[in-house]
Amino acid sequence: MAIPSDALSSFVRVALAQGGLATLHRAWPPEADRADEEAWNDTERALAVSLFALAARASPSLRAGIEAPALDVVRRTGAAWRGDGWEDALALLAAARAASGDEASTFARWAISATWRADGGPDGYLSAWLTAADSLPRSEAEALVQQAVERALSSAKPGQALARLATADGIGQRHALAQLATAAVSLPPTSRANALAPLLPVLPDEERARAVSMSLDAFFADHDEGVERHDTDACTAALLPFLGLAELSRLLDEALPPPSALAVRFAELGAPERALGIIRERCGSGIFAARPLLCAAATEGGRSLAQAARDAVASLDPPWAAAGLVCDHAAEAIQVLGLETAVEIAEGGGGGGSEAARIMALAALCLAAPERSRPALAARAVAAYHDDRGTEGLESVVRCAPWMSLTTAARLFFVSLGDAAEDVTLVSTLSRWGGVEQLAPLIARVGGDDALAAVASVLPEALRWNSRRKPD
Repeated sequence: MAIPSDALSSFVRVALAQGGLATLHRAWPPEADRADEEAWNDTERALAVSLFALAARASPSLRAGIEAPALDVVRRTGAAWRGDGWEDALALLAAARAASGDEASTFARWAISATWRADGGPDGYLSAWLTAADSLPRSEAEALVQQAVERALSSAKPGQALARLATADGIGQRHALAQLATAAVSLPPTSRANALAPLLPVLPDEERARAVSMSLDAFFADHDEGVERHDTDACTAALLPFLGLAELSRLLDEALPPPSALAVRFAELGAPERALGIIRERCGSGIFAARPLLCAAATEGGRSLAQAARDAVASLDPPWAAAGLVCDHAAEAIQVLGLETAVEIAEGGGGGGSEAARIMALAALCLAAPERSRPALAARAVAAYHDDRGTEGLESVVRCAPWMSLTTAARLFFVSLGDAAEDVTLVSTLSRWGGVEQLAPLIARVGGDDALAAVASVLPEALRWNSRRKPD
């Protein structure tokens, strides 16, 4: 039975009041203008972000109705936001995606402007420019992409700067992809490889073949002092899926790539004995051997390594190390160790004054397990979180919301909203740790569209507290 929507909205209204009163207390005395402004700063942005989070979980028929008040807040106040530049930019990009036409372009331009206020200036946040380009007219978008690429090329580490650009939403646009690939090829070998790494999966076949060849050559190039360092971990992970046994053997014999990733790829290609030899000779012991063994044994060609992987995982000490491995590779753990054993390892990951490893491992197993097993695993993850709500496990547990019972989801929402944050304010109640934004999946689980609409209808009341900032 779903929780009544009016009960949810009443609870959220109380939480907003508590956040508002706490913010008033922080801003006291009202004559301290600077303290007052700092305490109330970001309220409008937090409101918009929380509404967008609710809208993202609503049905298509309801989504626009929840986005409308968020867009209205951005329309009225977004140009004047002066909080953290990066957080402002992310909220404005969300508004641009929800809007359309000229208004979407306006919000995108505001987002670009906000990156200039971010710590260190815009160069660390150029990926936001490429995301913003999706909402701009074509000629303006192409000019913006070109400007972002030029700024990346002029940085001290141009390969890594281009690689960050390649992670942007909207990178599938042909002009952005082509400009990034062309810019990458113009760089020296190590910088070129760094820039090409995230592009390899999305390049057309013919271009990818050339990029793979250049990326492989970087492992054998002379690396001059003062030149951008070759990011061997990222480049190896990106390159290996496109290499065969001959190229792997050359890497192993003539270069120094991360051995664990190389071993997994050997197993994947049907050479498990070669993989086992690499792990034993080059990966060390403990977690450094258990991790690649588990991943190798989970591949089609590495099934014969399953017992070696089980033995390696069983030997890990302390227990939270094994739980962390299960958390990082939940699907592989279920396949190689079996779900029951993986759960036992996760449950044993507590202790040492924190349940974090246990909570996150159980949550990861919930997401990776067969559908029929997920409700029980969600209940375990929530129970572990209730044993130690001081951990950072809330984010992991909330991801399990679709498989929680209604009662479990409601209880977690009620004990978290306005309480999980270390410093409760109106802003934190809306959009930070334990705020509506983070807990939106729980609201959706508790009551679906009705609950989402009810909570969304209450949230704009947060702005009423602004009128109480100063005495009459």
